[in-house]
Amino acid sequence: MRLILAAALSAFVAFAARATTDGGVVVVKGQRFLAEVARTDNERARGLMYRTNLAKDRCMFFFYEEDGQRPIWMKNCLIALDVVWVKADGTVVEIKENVPPPPAMRRGSDAELPNYGGNVDSRHFIEFPVGTVRRLKLKVGDKVGWDLQFADGAKAAGGLKVPADRQPKSKRKR
Repeated sequence: MRLILAAALSAFVAFAARATTDGGVVVVKGQRFLAEVARTDNERARGLMYRTNLAKDRCMFFFYEEDGQRPIWMKNCLIALDVVWVKADGTVVEIKENVPPPPAMRRGSDAELPNYGGNVDSRHFIEFPVGTVRRLKLKVGDKVGWDLQFADGAKAAGGLKVPADRQPKSKRKR
């Protein structure tokens, strides 16, 4: 009985975690990325810490309500990233490619780590797998779009219109 209750509780916790996660879609140069969203101070501070990879079609969107200069740091990051800062209308205002993780001896320490980017006022920034900026030939002045859904039911969309996901229709037998 305990095993059944433990399994049921584990399944419920996994479901609740999925149901309370902010996420959405980011579109850059026609390419769709599934986005995790960081919108609280704790989520922004954690970012992509401890990740050993980031799939080619994934990103993390750092959501803010106001404009500001938003430099990033790479504490406890294990992978290099491409980072793009955008205005509220989706215009790219700054790009940093191949932002490196700190050396292993400095990960997790309180030693001062360098900041990257965030020199231009922006509303949000997005972390992509390293090589994304080069692959898409993304540059300052280009536009991106996002369609985000928050766990509390709120939504946020901006920049370019995000087209509906067009899944191939199954062929009907006649």
